Amino acid sequence: MTFRLTEDRPGAHTTKVQLIAPVDNPIGEIYPMSQDDWAPATETRTLDRAVAGLHGMPVDETTASITWSRVEPGPASTAPVELTVSMGPMPTTGDSLSFTVVQTYSDGTVVRWADPAGGAHPAVTVKLVGQAVPGANGHHGGGQQQAAPPAAAAQTPADGGSSYGILAAGLLAGLGLGVLGGWLVLRSRRTPAPTATVETPRREKVGAGA
Repeated sequence: MTFRLTEDRPGAHTTKVQLIAPVDNPIGEIYPMSQDDWAPATETRTLDRAVAGLHGMPVDETTASITWSRVEPGPASTAPVELTVSMGPMPTTGDSLSFTVVQTYSDGTVVRWADPAGGAHPAVTVKLVGQAVPGANGHHGGGQQQAAPPAAAAQTPADGGSSYGILAAGLLAGLGLGVLGGWLVLRSRRTPAPTATVETPRREKVGAGA
């Protein structure tokens, strides 16, 4: 999943971004991918019940959050910055996942995107649909990963008034997910965030691979 950060705050730029993973419906493994000028730090948590990992083995610890800090100095331009995470297997229960995003600016402003849909700062919501992709293999670290063909994409609304925030493209590359999702948009109070559609595999009952 790739988060595209827009620098729309006059006189300031984004210095830190925190992605907080779902708690009630955990994802087996989540990893930050390398990105120039950003340094990621990962926090983990212990699960009450083990879930399947990328290679089919049960895991009882998963990523709770990833925090990227921008390497100073700040950006020379206002071009968007993309931060990517790889994750899987996706949960077998529930229809959607919500991710909280905390965005910190150089002027000290902190925006927490965690509201329900229609709120001032809606959380990033990914809808889970589809079935497993035959022959998909899960890998992380080292080398490029192959993304599957695009799935259905949600439409983004036209900008209305203030629109600074985070634009997240639901790119779940490799990791046995077989996913290329739709666009997620975090907007201001005037424009609610749509729900992106992401096609994900549903893992088997016990010991299934990604």
